[in-house]
Amino acid sequence: MAENLTITSERPSGAVELEASLAVPDGQASGGVLLCHPHPVGGGEMDVGLLVAIERCLLKAGFAVLRFNFAGVGRSTGNFVDGMEEPLDVAAAMEALRSRTGLAPELTSICGWSFGAWMSLMALADGLDATTCVAIAPPLILYDWHPFAERMAASATERHYIVGANDQFCPLDFLEAFTASLSPRDAENVTVLPNTDHYLFGREDAVAALVAEILS
Repeated sequence: MAENLTITSERPSGAVELEASLAVPDGQASGGVLLCHPHPVGGGEMDVGLLVAIERCLLKAGFAVLRFNFAGVGRSTGNFVDGMEEPLDVAAAMEALRSRTGLAPELTSICGWSFGAWMSLMALADGLDATTCVAIAPPLILYDWHPFAERMAASATERHYIVGANDQFCPLDFLEAFTASLSPRDAENVTVLPNTDHYLFGREDAVAALVAEILS
């Protein structure tokens, strides 16, 4: 069962209304997962195929799942500002997931793909409380992560990474340097998928199964 939501995100530039969808499993949810979409310039929005596949897999595993559009994307109001205020959208969406499902913070996690992965990690750096974060192909080549690494490392959230071996925007050497700067555990929690790149075409079900396995 899915419910369409409107979530208010309080940004310094002004409040925005975020378009969202909450899907809940039959029976009591064992946990909740927030999904964050890729960059809208490349067509990223909450209904991209990979996020829908992840939602479907997580529902079968007993999780409630919330997908949303960042400000300025789809029916969300406001402006997309390429990471300047989007972590606040993540925090607002997580609060909506918890309030709608009644799930405690220790039962909620976050997963993002590409820009959504980076915003998930940025939200953790800003203090977002989540049990686990699965960052799929964070585009480290596009954003300077060095100023935020210390705050990300300070988060108690367990972080996992999924990346294609031929990723154009998250080269393996960048990801190795990034995870090594956070903790040995981060460096260990990396899954590399062979013969695929940043877009993971044809690997949607495999990635979804990996996310469900990590979060379960």
